Amino acid sequence: MRVDLEKYREAGRINAEARRQALESLAPGVRYVDVLDAAEAYIRSQGAELAFPAQVSVNEVAAHDCCDLDDPRVFEDGDVIKLDFGVHVDGCIADGASTHELGNRHGDLLEASRHALEAAIALVRPNRKIRDIAAAIQSTMRELDYQPVANLTGHGIAPYTIHCSPAIPNVPEGTSGVLKEGMMICIEPFATTGRGYVEEKGRAEVFGARRKLKPPKHVDSGVIDQIMARRGMPFCRRELAREHGVETTENSLRDLLRVGAVFGYPPLVEHGPAFVAQFEHTMFVGPEGAEVMTR
Repeated sequence: MRVDLEKYREAGRINAEARRQALESLAPGVRYVDVLDAAEAYIRSQGAELAFPAQVSVNEVAAHDCCDLDDPRVFEDGDVIKLDFGVHVDGCIADGASTHELGNRHGDLLEASRHALEAAIALVRPNRKIRDIAAAIQSTMRELDYQPVANLTGHGIAPYTIHCSPAIPNVPEGTSGVLKEGMMICIEPFATTGRGYVEEKGRAEVFGARRKLKPPKHVDSGVIDQIMARRGMPFCRRELAREHGVETTENSLRDLLRVGAVFGYPPLVEHGPAFVAQFEHTMFVGPEGAEVMTR
């Protein structure tokens, strides 16, 4: 399949600028939901769409946290904040993440993730063993006295598909496969002060739908149309509630979850008191190495 690099580059440019603007807006007292709403509005203002809802995960929460309409949470001094945005241009996806701290207590943790990502990117080329990339991520973090999160991985992307093969883990154990020229991949090293393992915890705000969606007949048709318009890409409670109201959204999600037509992505949380940092880039595996789209 031909890769439309110009559309991936445009999605990457928009993703990088959305993250830059969002990072500049972070401060104690700012509401999580306001940062996400502003980022999503910017992405759409550029003629692109969301590959997944903008997500904000703080401190021990590694990924998949999002906000409902009336989320009261605000950032506090000392927070370690992960922003993970997905942008697509005609199905060509750019997935990028950055971490920011409010304070000066965890700079080395952020650098462990950032340096691991750059070490991994430097190895990207056709026929490279994925195990070598995972080993570089792990060794870079451990040299700085942090642990990689073992059960989170980078991934391939494809048109309108945010996760596909190959998986690109943060640790080499059990890892196989090689990169191939022409792949679009995302590498996302998670560094932690904890044990290096996350679990699902809390209410899901982000959801996925089965490609062949078969909803109960009584589920609101407007909700179904909005989910189907995502073409299999994730959606969130907030976007449905804004369009259809909270009651209709909750009733529809309850019934769709009950029959397995949709499924949730709960927040992924490190065990115990811990802080997690994440940096992520989308890249093309070219003949000479990586072309990074999301810088």
